[in-house]
Amino acid sequence: MKSFSSYAGYSIVTAILSRQTAGLVIQEVLQSGAAHVLSLSSRGALVQQHWYQAFLPAISLEQEMLHFIVPGEDVDRLMEQIVIVGKLQLYGAGAIFATQCEEFFCTDDYPLWAAGDYQFESKTFDIRFKQDLVSLTHITDRGAADTIAKAAIKAGSQGATITYVRGYGLRDRLGLLRITKQHDKELITVVVDQFDLDAVFQTMSQAGRVDQPGRGFLYQLPVSKGLTNLASVFSARKHSVSIHQMVKAIDALNGGTQWRANPLLIHDAHAREFVANNQGLSSDIMLLNVVCQRKDTETIFKFFLEHGCTGATVFNWRLTEANSLASHHLRINRELGCIALVVPQHRVSILLELFRGLVTTNEMRCAGCYTQRVPFAKSFGTIA
Repeated sequence: MKSFSSYAGYSIVTAILSRQTAGLVIQEVLQSGAAHVLSLSSRGALVQQHWYQAFLPAISLEQEMLHFIVPGEDVDRLMEQIVIVGKLQLYGAGAIFATQCEEFFCTDDYPLWAAGDYQFESKTFDIRFKQDLVSLTHITDRGAADTIAKAAIKAGSQGATITYVRGYGLRDRLGLLRITKQHDKELITVVVDQFDLDAVFQTMSQAGRVDQPGRGFLYQLPVSKGLTNLASVFSARKHSVSIHQMVKAIDALNGGTQWRANPLLIHDAHAREFVANNQGLSSDIMLLNVVCQRKDTETIFKFFLEHGCTGATVFNWRLTEANSLASHHLRINRELGCIALVVPQHRVSILLELFRGLVTTNEMRCAGCYTQRVPFAKSFGTIA
């Protein structure tokens, strides 16, 4: 019988890096004792500065998203090493942030990052991670991501990262009409200050029209600590600093972000961008992330849909393990699937128990699941 083990105090560390930097970071982290790295190809979005360029597509930058399921005691050291190796103190170099797991369990053959194996110690850097950050994730139809990313940047987000994923749920309930809805989706990730959260959340929901059926899904995750240095604006003119660097410097001088709430700035209350729309807003829900072998992905997400989940987002992760080094210094990667589902809090324990039963019945290998708290989400209908 397949046995599971539960672990407390784990976090998800996510690093957004350029394609060139990601390989070096993976190499250094694995040499320091990390058990594995989960990576996903993505692209950044740059807004062009002149008004007439607003009608052009956003400029794309090749990026990699690295994910680590890490014991709490290793989070700070891992983030410090990635900042140092990836030079994330430089503007445009990338971003890194940690989100806490409420619960994490896995099978005994899962490539677990065990506490005590990671050996990196920083002796030359004093890195101050921000504590008041929030991660926003928007899932939309393929082709719509650039519009939403540009809206988020104009509303105050420092940068946006876009990833190709597959979405299931609505299309599978349309019958003959399902040919009008594709599985291919795009996932937009932004990390913003708590001060900018409401404006960016509203702007992204309006740009993506998530209050309309089949238009997508937007949710937020609290960030325990992080650092963002993503480029967002492309300009032919060269300046010594960017507007985001100036804002960060003023935040530091004023000891926070409250200076931005300038009472002398008067906005038109009837302007569209300041209209709050609470339709389809859900609160106090949970994000379930199921990690499995890629061949088991379809079986698992269909199982969850049959048991009442309204939708699922599927990623294909590349798993690079510490012991994957082959000849000529090349690594052999495996592919894992990750299924993300947003569900009501009262259904979490039932779904997790059903998942354990499915893995045991089908003798699935290398399976795990972690849950995260979602304070707010927005879609066509509330999650209940």
